[in-house]
Amino acid sequence: MTLLLFLSFLGLLSSCWGGILPAQVPQVSPLFSPHACNQSLVLTMVDITLQDINKDQKEGYILRLNRVVDAQENRQGGPDSIFYLTFDVLETSCHVLSKKNWKNCETRNLHELVYGRCKALFYVNPTRRILYPSAYNCTIRPISKRNVHMMCPDCPFPVQANYSDPSVFQAVSESLAKYNKEVAVGKKLCFFQVTRASTQWVVGPAYFVEYLVTEGPCTEGQQHLKPVVDAEPVGLCKGSLTDSRALLEKFISVSCEFFETQPTVAPESQPTESQNGQQPACPTTASLQETKGTVQFLNDVDDRKDKDHQEKQSLPPIPVQMDSTSGKPIYLPPHIRTFVLSKDLPMVFPFPEGSRSPECPGPAENANPLILPP
Repeated sequence: MTLLLFLSFLGLLSSCWGGILPAQVPQVSPLFSPHACNQSLVLTMVDITLQDINKDQKEGYILRLNRVVDAQENRQGGPDSIFYLTFDVLETSCHVLSKKNWKNCETRNLHELVYGRCKALFYVNPTRRILYPSAYNCTIRPISKRNVHMMCPDCPFPVQANYSDPSVFQAVSESLAKYNKEVAVGKKLCFFQVTRASTQWVVGPAYFVEYLVTEGPCTEGQQHLKPVVDAEPVGLCKGSLTDSRALLEKFISVSCEFFETQPTVAPESQPTESQNGQQPACPTTASLQETKGTVQFLNDVDDRKDKDHQEKQSLPPIPVQMDSTSGKPIYLPPHIRTFVLSKDLPMVFPFPEGSRSPECPGPAENANPLILPP
């Protein structure tokens, strides 16, 4: 009888704990919430981030969105959120000094494409209507010359953009002379820097060059393309020189696009409450003394010494790092920090990997597998 009562007591105790334990276990929300890569908010944040990236650069070409790869949201209480964005980019034919919107710039042909991946932190406060790109890092590299040659053996082949190369020097010198003679009115254009160069056999050796120019008067030595150190570039010229040995004739072409003068922007004032009590949207690109990230340029994968690695994996991953910001508060400028509702600034976690939305990655503008990082 005693044994029976003891067993009954254990059964009752077990049933009680079974009903209590689930109620006592806290429901832990996931650290990151994935978002669809084609969501309008995500595309807006990527657009703003790309504008900041291109604005920060002093040399090179404007980057254009190819596809959104991942978008994750981290909320730390209140309406404040940090979005962790990953997206692929393509280099365009617009120089960064043109200050054009990336949407107005066309990507290059496949044989001269530069592609890459960016990661970015983006602060959002929907209550205050604040959208602010806080940090980014991008890594880009040229398309594999070996793969391009296999697909298009007659396509132009990139060469080092160095005006001291005799063939590049000649293409720049003669195309610039042609422009100054036939097109330029008033001040002459002076050479500043070669930005791209490639070669191709047409009816003879042909060289294609892109170079920055300044306004004259040119300094002494310009006939030898001595760079003007103390001048600002005013435009980008694209020229070509084809030496037809069969016809004993040279074919020269040139076109120049000039940069628009950028208006001076007054310092941003502190945001104030509007009459209806709503906070007007804060500027999305604050005036900072330093850039928010870097764009790293990698060499062609064919330049790698590890040839065995190339055979095993034709397109190696692009190492974009954002871990240096982990464990630190997200940077917010003073005019935005004033309106953060939480007591402390949101903390940055290690960049999420995996667990992305089933609607990611989004559609690619250029879906060629040669330029889509794994």
